[in-house]
Amino acid sequence: MKISHAAILGLAAVGAVQIAQRERHHRQHLDIAVARIHQDYLTHLTSNPHLAALWIPEAHDPEEEDLTPEQYVELLTANQQIAALGLRHRLGIARGQRLSSMAEYLMGREHCRKYWARFGGFREQEASGDRAGEDFHAYMNAAYKSRQKEQKDKPEDA
Repeated sequence: MKISHAAILGLAAVGAVQIAQRERHHRQHLDIAVARIHQDYLTHLTSNPHLAALWIPEAHDPEEEDLTPEQYVELLTANQQIAALGLRHRLGIARGQRLSSMAEYLMGREHCRKYWARFGGFREQEASGDRAGEDFHAYMNAAYKSRQKEQKDKPEDA
């Protein structure tokens, strides 16, 4: 029995697609595992403010105040929420308008805006060179800037 070149090429293409799918699923499982470790650690820190206090970064901007353990725990909570949304984006669950809406929702929370104001630059550096990370950062940054503009435009007694 002779197998045609087209059949061989077809089988090779199917095999290549299956390999690519397995690779993508493997990366997704790794992303989920790393996110789980990160979320568990943030939960540990938010549940133990005395341990969170060990990780409070020093203020680099002269206009920034040093954080109290309570303030830092509040920012860690925002980090948890933002990181969870970032995982949804990386897995393809939150993209485009859905991601934009979720980012706007998070940035509607004061603790998330405070977190982004303080650590958004660090997250940008962390995402550098990672297309999904850079894309996510752009959505979050746009939502942050949009909320900042709303806050400035809002009348004082509103």
